Amino acid sequence: MDGDLEDTQFARVLRHLGAGHVRIMLSNKREGIAKIKTALARRGSTPIVTDDIVVVSGRDFETKAAIGADGIPVPKIERFDIIGVLTRQQAAKLEKEGQIPSWFLTASDSPAEEGGDIFDFTEVKEETTEEELDIDAI
Repeated sequence: MDGDLEDTQFARVLRHLGAGHVRIMLSNKREGIAKIKTALARRGSTPIVTDDIVVVSGRDFETKAAIGADGIPVPKIERFDIIGVLTRQQAAKLEKEGQIPSWFLTASDSPAEEGGDIFDFTEVKEETTEEELDIDAI
């Protein structure tokens, strides 16, 4: 049994990409893409949502580097299979044992969120006068 779990790692789900794929952040702060295995995707199974801690296994058979439209190699994105989902209690226990980093358990301390949000939804109200809005002058 130990030989089967040699290539397993813990990761945190960043967002759903569709078609059973999610973007994940590994404990070494590298991002990857993981496929939700069929057994975990079935109706009635534990749903996988953003910020969940998952157990992933590497996909060694997908090691080809991508080639961009201009012929320049694109950095390879690591691919994984999700083979398990941890509960919050299991994740807290692993964090105490030092097997997963503490930022896995807090939503606001994710390395992916260090850059901030791309969109700013704060409303900016500008004061205008009728002279500035003269439509006939256009």
